[in-house]
Amino acid sequence: MDLDVVTGERVKQIFEGGLAALTEHQQEIDRLNVYPVPDGDTGKNLYLTMVSAVKELNKINSLGVGSVSEAVAKGSLLGARGNSGVILSQLIRGFAEAVKGKESISVQEFARAWQMAAATAYRAVIKPVEGTMLTVAREFARSINEAAAREKSLEIVMATAIKEGYKTLQKTPDLLPVLKKAGVVDAGGKGLLVILEGGLQALREGIGAQSSLKKEKSTAVLGQSPLQKDGDFSYLYCVSFLLEADASFANRIRDELNPLGDSIVIGGAGDVIKLHMHSNSPGRVLECCQKYGTLHNIEIANMRDQWEENRATEKASCGEEPEAAEQTEIGIVAVAAGEGIKRLFESLGVHEIIEGGQTMNPPVEEFVNSIERVNAREVIILPNNKNLVLAAEQAKDLVSKKVEIVPSTSIPGGLAAMLTFNASLGIAENRERMTQLLNQIKVGEVTYAVRDASIDGRKIKEGDFIGLYQGKIIAVGSSLEDVVCGLTDQIISPQDELVTLYSGADVSPEESDRILEKIRAAHPEMEVETYFGGQPVYYYLISVE
Repeated sequence: MDLDVVTGERVKQIFEGGLAALTEHQQEIDRLNVYPVPDGDTGKNLYLTMVSAVKELNKINSLGVGSVSEAVAKGSLLGARGNSGVILSQLIRGFAEAVKGKESISVQEFARAWQMAAATAYRAVIKPVEGTMLTVAREFARSINEAAAREKSLEIVMATAIKEGYKTLQKTPDLLPVLKKAGVVDAGGKGLLVILEGGLQALREGIGAQSSLKKEKSTAVLGQSPLQKDGDFSYLYCVSFLLEADASFANRIRDELNPLGDSIVIGGAGDVIKLHMHSNSPGRVLECCQKYGTLHNIEIANMRDQWEENRATEKASCGEEPEAAEQTEIGIVAVAAGEGIKRLFESLGVHEIIEGGQTMNPPVEEFVNSIERVNAREVIILPNNKNLVLAAEQAKDLVSKKVEIVPSTSIPGGLAAMLTFNASLGIAENRERMTQLLNQIKVGEVTYAVRDASIDGRKIKEGDFIGLYQGKIIAVGSSLEDVVCGLTDQIISPQDELVTLYSGADVSPEESDRILEKIRAAHPEMEVETYFGGQPVYYYLISVE
């Protein structure tokens, strides 16, 4: 094969090799999270995006450069998860546009395609920030074009540009102060270079990602169990996920999970264990397993809801067709996790809930499907997570309905925005009113530390409770009650009137009542409310208005 000819087969190898590398380095990328909280999921988002991208290759017959790139672009866009996944999909989209319709290209054309890739990704982000994945992508594109002007070998050109990319990655803390404060480089930039390195290795050695896809397929069928009969549930939640850990831990994990529920099924292939169980404390299940490795593909389902949906389907199949609902003018789609949170959104008029949030970023395709399912002419989306706003924006461009995004970055913000929704107003006015309210509430979050750390002079131990506000850790301790109350004390100001607490899946009613009364005693002038949210990972979500 000529060194200066880039075929579709070689492009295919690059993407398959990138996925193989992400499979190996996902945990390393996740650990680059700025704070030691359990939502450092850049590696996971990139991995799942690439899985979707590479799977699309199995659906095409042609191996031209244009066909391969178009397939990967389509798969990555629909499967994009989180901001990092969306940016990756836009890089691939830009590359695909540059080589559209071509059977093969030169190394110079390959390099120029990366320039379009970087430009497309920058355009996709409303306010690009330097020191991120975008910076690394731009400098890689610059370097590969300079190298392609001197060399004809694709492998040499890629190796040279990757080396320069790592020099840029090491500079990201100087461009983004929050990275320097945490002592880490940008996780998205690292992930992009891992993909490119994997692609280079695949070119050199002929390795790809098929083994990774087979591994995922072999574990996907494990842990399946039928719903309990007659809607009688001793345990309400069906919890399933992949655990990347040493397989020798399986029996120890089973023993620890036994007191938390039933219907436990554990199996897997290699260093990936598939777990399934029924429990009333899904958060405790995840926390237990996280000690042994990293969690992936987390799914938490309310079995009563599933049972009722199945009953409705059975009735429909017997001829008991439900009456068609009248189409509304404006439908609402919201992202939420936790049965209590979902019920609150539904009670406020949300038509479609997308399961997700921290550690569970839904792909663009789920946003598209939800928009299409809503029986409405126009749709408002509440992402309720800063890592999902970009995915919602991408979905907006893939549907025929008029869609507006209310850029809510938290569950309490989304709930507050829904209180201002007025079905008699137009979609643009509703979006403006709802967006304005987002700036009027203060949101705190209480979770736990996944590692020892020192942030802003605070010593944090693994397992400590952590209180966050405006992206900063402002309360740390070994007592959940002390951290919740300490965080609330610091958020409240004299002009505030209302404090609302949303308790997570692992907070007992007794503990919730005790914390509620303590806050009321400390702030008698405030109205203090509490709701069961049932969200995983975060013990409390707090809003102050």
